[in-house]
Amino acid sequence: MKTLHYFIITIVFIITISMVWYFTSYDPTPVTTENNFGIHALVIHSPPYMACPTEDCQQHEYYLKVNSKLKTFLVGYNICDGNSCVKQDGLAISLPLVDVLHPDYQKLPLPNSLPWKDGDSINIQVKVPNSFIFDNATTFDSTHVPKIWVDLGESEIVRSS
Repeated sequence: MKTLHYFIITIVFIITISMVWYFTSYDPTPVTTENNFGIHALVIHSPPYMACPTEDCQQHEYYLKVNSKLKTFLVGYNICDGNSCVKQDGLAISLPLVDVLHPDYQKLPLPNSLPWKDGDSINIQVKVPNSFIFDNATTFDSTHVPKIWVDLGESEIVRSS
């Protein structure tokens, strides 16, 4: 009887922990592969080439470079290689528009603890507002605007030259 009691307590504990984990990590934002904004993104590997001139200097090795064909804001990103992921949410960064003659990207540093290598296959998702942004908008308040994850598909990590 005592063993059955411990077994029931263990099962209830596991179910409770699973439910807490699910509800605290669940993101109800829908995911789509339709890239209505024409967002382009890639991860570049830029190994430090010089020593830091000061002690508190941080040089990142990996960066997310992103831009779009239409005016929008980057609200978050999720990049996975199958074994590890890096996710950032709660951003409000205006994305540069694609310009073939003068390419411009928003360059965001990624954490230094990533186990990635040049040529690794990764999947990039970006979180953006679900609706179009007017051209004169310079700031973005994401609290009341519906958002959507845009799955940009597979990419490879590119070494910066």
